[in-house]
Amino acid sequence: MTDNHRTTAKQKSQSQRVAMSWDTQNVYLNQDQAEFLLAFAKSQGRLEPPKIYYNSQHKNQVNDKNRLEKLGCIGVDVRDSAKNSLDKQLVFDCSKRFAIKPSPDLIILVLGDRDFAGLITFLKALRITVIVFARRKSASKKLINLVGEDNFHDVDELSSLCAGLKP
Repeated sequence: MTDNHRTTAKQKSQSQRVAMSWDTQNVYLNQDQAEFLLAFAKSQGRLEPPKIYYNSQHKNQVNDKNRLEKLGCIGVDVRDSAKNSLDKQLVFDCSKRFAIKPSPDLIILVLGDRDFAGLITFLKALRITVIVFARRKSASKKLINLVGEDNFHDVDELSSLCAGLKP
């Protein structure tokens, strides 16, 4: 007797809900890298519009936000100039998003500092899969250890990671 309710990996991927939050102050991606990142995120399941966190008081961040909004991202302006204010807003928004049901099954975080260790621990306690993209040379070792080597990716290797995916 066959189990008609069994799902394949592809079916699971298609039904899995995916969220993405991106700290543009810590991780800049050129156009090709951004397109590969979004292709990767879409390959993981149904991607909610990715949120990109920026400070409009910095012209370069506004330029990045404008470029990324053309790719379907939603900009979240954190105009507070206090230390780590953007990080705190991202953590607050993610915590709020994942505290309600239904919540995504997977989150992709584009960041690099250890300010997010508490968020990652919280998400993992909720049994949410966490994938982090950052620059390995500047990423916190604690951050890498929290998500594990399999769920940590260097943004400089996006093109090879996404070989075969259509950006």
